[in-house]
This record gives sequence, C-alpha cells and structure tokens, in this order.
Amino acid sequence: MNIPVNKSRSWMARLHESIDQLDQTQQQTIMKPAGEACASDLMSLCEKYLGKKVSSVTDLVTGWNILREKRNLKGTWEFEGNGVRGIFGECGCPLVCSGLIELHPVQCHCSQGLMETIFSRVAEKPVDVEIRRSIGRGDDVCDFFIRL
Repeated sequence: MNIPVNKSRSWMARLHESIDQLDQTQQQTIMKPAGEACASDLMSLCEKYLGKKVSSVTDLVTGWNILREKRNLKGTWEFEGNGVRGIFGECGCPLVCSGLIELHPVQCHCSQGLMETIFSRVAEKPVDVEIRRSIGRGDDVCDFFIRL
C-alpha cells in the first residue's frame, strides 16, 4: 500500500483505540452515525442487485443477500420470529474488506447504526438491532438480530 493509505490506516487504528476507551453508550453515540452515512449506498446496491426499488423488508433482505453472494461474503439474512437474523462468517464492511482499515470492536456500532437506519427506513418504524456475536469482538461469526 502507498504512504497515504498506510497513514490513514494508522490514524484510524488510533481513533478506534481512543473510542474503545469510552463507555458503551459513548461508543455508540460516536460510531452509529458513521453507519447511518453508509445506509444510502447499501440501499442503492440492494436495489441494483434486486432490479427494482426496495419497498419492503423482504425486498431488502433479498437484495442484501444477493449483494453478499455477488461479493462472495459468507452468510445470509433470514427471517426469524419477530425479526430478521443475519449470521456472517466475515465482516462485510467495505472499508475492512478493502484493507483500508483494520477490524476493531468499536466498528460493530457502525454496523449497528447502518442496520438500524436501513431496516427502520424500509419498515417505516424504529427497529432494534441486537449484536449477539461479532468477529470484531473475537467471536467466530457476526450474528445480528433485527427486531421489527
């Protein structure tokens, strides 16, 4: 990698370490808005792969699963009880996948913010995102539950 990319990776690593020193609520306050910013990009990609506008949670789940498959990312979203559960064998963050940043536990709040934003928008009501397990926190998979 080139010098600016290495410098950015080092800077982000230090930022993550600093955020990690805060309590859980403060970490969420900082990181969730970063995920919210990615929601529009993800929605566009889901619509591209779905071939139509996302108008329901079913459309979102279908489009997101197609996107994950096309990018060879392990795991899927599935309906479960009163929500949607995603179990993934690797982090799906494009910044992590591209190598621009290294995976860090505080990034899970970024993913949480992304999921809250996109599922709430499509469900047209606030949703709750539970992080059950996370690779960034040392688990073997990421396991998210979206309570609709």
